[in-house]
Amino acid sequence: MNEMTFLQLQSEDKNADRMAYIDFKIRFTGFINRSDLTSMFGLASAAASNMMAKYLELRPDNMEYDRKLRANTITDKYKPLLSIDADTALGMLANGFNKNKLIDNPIVPYARIGYIDNPLDTDTVAKITRAMARGYAISTKYLSESSGCHDKRIVTPTALIFNGKDWIFRAFCKRNKGKEQFKFFNFTRATYVEEIVDHLRKPQEDISQDKMWNTQIPLLLIPHPDRNEKEVKIIKTDFGFSGESKLIKTERAAFIYMLKRQWMIDDRTEEDKEEDRKNNKKKYYNFELSNRDMVKILIDSLE
Repeated sequence: MNEMTFLQLQSEDKNADRMAYIDFKIRFTGFINRSDLTSMFGLASAAASNMMAKYLELRPDNMEYDRKLRANTITDKYKPLLSIDADTALGMLANGFNKNKLIDNPIVPYARIGYIDNPLDTDTVAKITRAMARGYAISTKYLSESSGCHDKRIVTPTALIFNGKDWIFRAFCKRNKGKEQFKFFNFTRATYVEEIVDHLRKPQEDISQDKMWNTQIPLLLIPHPDRNEKEVKIIKTDFGFSGESKLIKTERAAFIYMLKRQWMIDDRTEEDKEEDRKNNKKKYYNFELSNRDMVKILIDSLE
């Protein structure tokens, strides 16, 4: 049996949603147990076991019981039952399994602007999310935007992020000995990914030890002084000022750099502004960061 769409699966199996969930969970987290089915569908333990057995009738080599983990885990012979693109899978990993996401049938007319078909390789994404879910490392040749070094590196994935445009993962990076650190990686730039299942996540590599991830920093934002009255009114409406003259946005320290670019926040020093004026450099900003010094001190203390 080849990969099937959810509608094809639904036409052949009255338990299509259960089969799809088991296949999704095995493929993208690497394991499943009866309690997952109980939590997802409200099944009793015996019924959950029955669903596992039915799935194995369709894909007998896809999973095996691991006594150490006390869960059914993916095998090297895994063959997808369900055809699913990486973007949909990542969305469900972030927001929960939803069979309706597997059917392209919007309730009202809907389209995504600038959507690029299949920018993500599903098998590559699955390797990374399995490592994230089960707590082990991967090796990858990463096409870094900030560095020309594309050598193979070992990273331990810890968390999933979507910035409104790209899917990103947080990971503990071991490329430079003595300079190991938590960093962001774009899924599309992770190539030649290999799972290192026996390289388990160490305590210092866990997300609980990621200071930048776990520290919340308040940003005091005011409409940029370069904006006119009409523009200020639009900014306040779009960003939900609720009649206030300023907006306080509390964000993870790890996200602040991305948020500054996305929200067009001006955090330049007076010297930087003067230099830009001399060089006639103009850039549109929505906001000025009025507590810039405090934010910088906090971030510097974490890095």
